[in-house]
Amino acid sequence: ASSGLSAAYVSDRAGVVLAASHFPGDAGRRDPSLTGLAAHSGAPVVTTVSFPDSDRLVLAMAERLDVGGVEVIAIVAGELSALGLVPAAGDVALLAEMRETAAEGTTRPPGPAGEGVAARLVGADGLEEAEQAIPTPEKTGYQGRRPVGQILWQGWEEGDDAVPVTLVMAWRDPLLAELVRDYERALIVSLLGAALLALVLGRAMSRRLSTPVERLAATARRVHLGRLDERFGRGGGRELDRLGFFLDGKMQRIRDGVTRVREAEKRATLGELARQVNHDVRNGLVPIRNVMNHLADAHRDGPEELAGAFAARSPTVEASLDYLGDLADQYRAVAVHGARECTDLRAVVLAVVEANRALAPEVRVAFDPGGDPAWVEMDAVSLRRVVENLVGNAVAAVRESGGSVRVALESTEYRERPCYRLSVADDGPGIPAELLDRVFEPFFTTRGEGTGLGLAIARRLVRDVGGSIALESEEGRGTRAVVRLARGEPR
Repeated sequence: ASSGLSAAYVSDRAGVVLAASHFPGDAGRRDPSLTGLAAHSGAPVVTTVSFPDSDRLVLAMAERLDVGGVEVIAIVAGELSALGLVPAAGDVALLAEMRETAAEGTTRPPGPAGEGVAARLVGADGLEEAEQAIPTPEKTGYQGRRPVGQILWQGWEEGDDAVPVTLVMAWRDPLLAELVRDYERALIVSLLGAALLALVLGRAMSRRLSTPVERLAATARRVHLGRLDERFGRGGGRELDRLGFFLDGKMQRIRDGVTRVREAEKRATLGELARQVNHDVRNGLVPIRNVMNHLADAHRDGPEELAGAFAARSPTVEASLDYLGDLADQYRAVAVHGARECTDLRAVVLAVVEANRALAPEVRVAFDPGGDPAWVEMDAVSLRRVVENLVGNAVAAVRESGGSVRVALESTEYRERPCYRLSVADDGPGIPAELLDRVFEPFFTTRGEGTGLGLAIARRLVRDVGGSIALESEEGRGTRAVVRLARGEPR
């Protein structure tokens, strides 16, 4: 210890330890690495030596000696830290570098600092720190390096071979490191400031853009709700002002179009109303015309025949006049919806059947008028319009062929309610299947003289009181119309 050396060995040529100053208990142990050190007699070698507490990295030298004719190996070693080779300052380090082999038997040519070099940090705490691999000096943050000498390093790679390495002193530039840290701090502050500025500007720009867009959206919602007098206006920048200008122009064209459509609807409504009035009035005048023809025939046969015919047919005239009067009252209020009154369906059907028998004697209209009154929830005028349309259509379908019409009335249920079902069937030519879905459309007719409103009016009146109407037809075999009306109680 007084010599400043950390360890001293004496071994025989086979590597058996004869004496160890630092570790007396090590005597007698065979260590082949000691003979490896003797192979490099007189050269400094970095190797690992076992101490009582741990293995440590030392700088050793070996020498072969002849003592009384016996060859022995003397080894002295000192720890790197004890020898003062490892710098104490944190900005200075001692590196051991070995250049990588380019090919077998050759060495890679020297290149830039750290290029193609395997480096290890020579630490002050022994083997563990010394074996930490350092890829390149640049990656450790050292800006300067200077070789200080060459030594051998035993155990650099696997095995006990000693390889030549270069000791390099590397250091960091404190001023440059401080500049780098200042630059990094300034960069971080700049990035944070730019992000904050972008956030503020983004919110301001978004508010500037979103406000006029929201105003346009609110105006569009009001237009969607039917307020066609709204204007989009301006005040949102050149692009949005241009959009508002185009939308205002579009809205003006829409308003003009709506005005034209409303005028057309008014004219169409008046035309449809006029056709309905014409259709219903003609249905009411047919029985009166038949009675007048009958009275004219009776007048030619004499006063007694005239008196009898008048007495028999005057109820038909009164019923037709009442129908026309009630019809006028309905059209005076421009109402086509039937009132919820109770009417005897059987009596209405009988009156309509008799009127059509007189109008078309060549058509056989079958109906059994017997039975109790069939009260239904529909006013008399609307009910007569429905029955008149159905029976009149059936009679017109078979009038040329001299066919027959069958009218039936029965009590049944509809939608779990008691009701009456009226069916009107004919054996006429029928309706083609491709036209059957259109028979209830207004102004659609398969006859040249028809108006196409009868079935449309009948369906509307029946549905207004919660009933149903359907049409079944097969071309060449005839047509059947079925109406279901809820049963009512007379008031």
